[in-house]
Order: sequence, then structure tokens, then C-alpha cells
Amino acid sequence: MSSLFKKSLVATSLSLLAVQAHSAGFQVSETSVSGLGRAFAGEAAIADNAAVGARNAAALTRFNTTAFSGGLSIIDPDVHADVEATSPLTTDAKDIAPTEYVPNIHIIQPIDDKLAVGFSAFSNFGLSTDYPKDFHAGSIAGSTELVTMNFNPNIAYKLNDQWSIGAGISAIYADAELKRQKGALSLQNPPNGLGGNASDQVAKLTGDGWGFGWNLGLLWEVNEDNRFGLTYRSQTDVTLDGKFTDGLPALAGGPTGGGPGTEVDGELELNLPEIIEFSGFHQLNQQIAVHYSAMYTGWDSLKELKATGSGCSANNNVCFQKEEDWDNSWRYALGATYTMDEQWAFRAGYAYDESPVPAEKRTLSIPDSDRHWWSLGTTYTANENLSVDLGFAYLDGDQVDGTEALTSTTSSDTDFSAGGDAYIYGLQLNYLF
Repeated sequence: MSSLFKKSLVATSLSLLAVQAHSAGFQVSETSVSGLGRAFAGEAAIADNAAVGARNAAALTRFNTTAFSGGLSIIDPDVHADVEATSPLTTDAKDIAPTEYVPNIHIIQPIDDKLAVGFSAFSNFGLSTDYPKDFHAGSIAGSTELVTMNFNPNIAYKLNDQWSIGAGISAIYADAELKRQKGALSLQNPPNGLGGNASDQVAKLTGDGWGFGWNLGLLWEVNEDNRFGLTYRSQTDVTLDGKFTDGLPALAGGPTGGGPGTEVDGELELNLPEIIEFSGFHQLNQQIAVHYSAMYTGWDSLKELKATGSGCSANNNVCFQKEEDWDNSWRYALGATYTMDEQWAFRAGYAYDESPVPAEKRTLSIPDSDRHWWSLGTTYTANENLSVDLGFAYLDGDQVDGTEALTSTTSSDTDFSAGGDAYIYGLQLNYLF
């Protein structure tokens, strides 16, 4: 097999990850709109509506009647990437991350004064990027989409007036599609290039699958005005079963050994990291409360992305492989809530979101960076049963630089710059039965 494919399109090009303006790595925080308005500070301790079920199962015991919350967050990124190259192809890609819609739904049902159950459906991870089809670096960019949904039943028990414990299981569904084009590899004919058109597809992967995990929660209610929450979500391994399409001519040495359009069965194991979160909530007086969180994400579980299939026998059954070796990361958030009267409450928050991608590991498919969150939100309480949350966040992402080779035979690396911001808008309905 030619080193052009093995080291370029396999080892450095194909990835289920991409630049994201709204989260470090490809983590999604939008489990509630009330949380969005405070930059998700204090999420494991506040329990102001049923959405707490997605963050701390133990907090279900704070509800004495059936509670429902359902919301939608709209993520509008403004992400761009540029490669430093003299090329007849597109070298400046704008708006590469399309607008995304992230729903969530939660319900809590008390059984008695000590026991409660609940169910939440939300997303912890996801991404979507789409580079121009004639992009110079199409072999290491292309388009990528990953959608996950977590279906999470929980149970909680109140040990005494101060301590509650909770646990749950997660059934996570993931669906992914990845495409790569020839890009600059089309500018030269074999053996140094691939020839053809820049927009010709060299690889495509589609797949979906399920993975299962678990979560634990602890709530310490010091008193009615002060409480702390601690939660743990396990690592979840999701096996994506689907199709790998080899777009290379047989002479170029694709992993299937076939020709353009050759489709074979393949699978990829996606390791979703463990999450630990600590939160605090303090009601300072009748109107003002402060809250905070520290979240740890175990991204070191993401060692590599490797798709295999018997149809890729020309490459020892490996359709593609990409080393990641990410670092663990932290997210810190601080917020405040001002309750004006019985109908209106206002909140604000700030968060610092660390990137798990080491600087030397940045590529055009993963030019991740640290982010700063600035959030505002409000709750309108219509009556004792119904309330509505509105939330807004501005995410300021750093501009980062990197270097990556389009092929293993490239005499010099391709330098790039990438970055962007995002705006998140949310609406949520809460109802007590």
C-alpha cells in the first residue's frame, strides 16, 4: 500500500472530531436553559427545576411533587480556519460550524418523603463542521458530524435531613458521518498526488451504535440556604457500526484494495470520558444567591480513533487510525442569581473551559482552544406551577495556530490558523404537577 494513503489519509486525516466553538473537545454542556444563564455554575447543587436530574441524581429528593422541564438550546458558532498556502483552491474557510439545536427533557417523580425517581434525555457530546469541498486541506478537514443522546433514568434516597444519595444508568446513542476530499492532493498526478478534482471524495464513514454507563450523586444540604453537590459519570465506550467507503483509485493503495466507491462494513469504538463535578450554592439573603462549579473531564481515555473491518484487508483490517492522546481538562464556573419578586429572577455567570488538546496535537480537524463563557438568563414564574427560562451565552474562543502535513511525502508542513466564537440561545418550560 502506498505511504500516501497510509500516513496521510489514515494516520493524520480521518477523525470523528472537529473544531468546536461551544465546548472544549467535543463536550456539550447544554443540559438546561436555566443553567445556561449562569454558565452552568452550581448545577449539581441548585435544583431549581427538574433539569438537575442530568447533573446530580441525589438532588431528586428536593422535590415533593412531580416536576417536568423541557428545553431547547440553539448554538450559533462563528468559526473560521485558514491555511498558509499558495494554491488555486480555497485556503480561507468561514462559517465551518453550522447552527445546531440541542434539546433536553427531564421529569422527577417523588415516591415518598425519602425516595424519588427521575428520567432525563439530553446530550453530553456532539459536533458538526463542514469545510468547503474545494478546500486546500480537504484531506484533513472535509465534513464531520457526531450526534449523541443520553437516556438516563435515576433514583435517589434521602438518608436524613442533610444527606441524599442518587444513582442512575445511561444508554447513549451515537450517530456519526465523516467525509474527506482530495483537496491539494488533486493538484499533482500519481505517484506524488491523486489527480482528479479537489472535491473528489477520498473517504466516507457512516455509523451508529449504543453504549452504556452509570452515574452517582451526593447532595449535602447544610441548611436550606447552603448546599453542596458531588457527581460522577462513568466513561462510556460506544461501538459505531456502519459503512466505510474507499474513494481512492486502486493504484493509490486504499485500505480496501478496491477502487472509487468501494464500500465495506466497519466499526469504530468511541471512548466518551468520565466526568466529575463539584458544585456549591449559597443563598446570601432573600434576593441574592451565589453558586459555583468545578468539572473534571477525563479526556485521557481518548488515546486513538481506529476503524476496523474485514473489508480493509489491504491494511491489516484497519480502515483508518488516528492517534489523539488528549489531556484531562477542567471547567470552572461562577454565577449569581437575583430574585426580584415572586415572578422574576435574573442570573449571570462566567466560566473558563480548558481545552484537552495539547498544542502539539492541534490539527485542522481538531484545532481546539480554551474558552471563556459569559452568560445571562432570566426566569418568569407565571404561577405556582408554571415557569419559563430564557438563557444566553457568548463564548469567546482563542485563536490558535498549528502545523500539519497533507501527506507523508510533503517536503514542508502546512501552517494553519483557526478560531471562533459562539452564541447560545435557550428557552425552557418548567411545570410542577
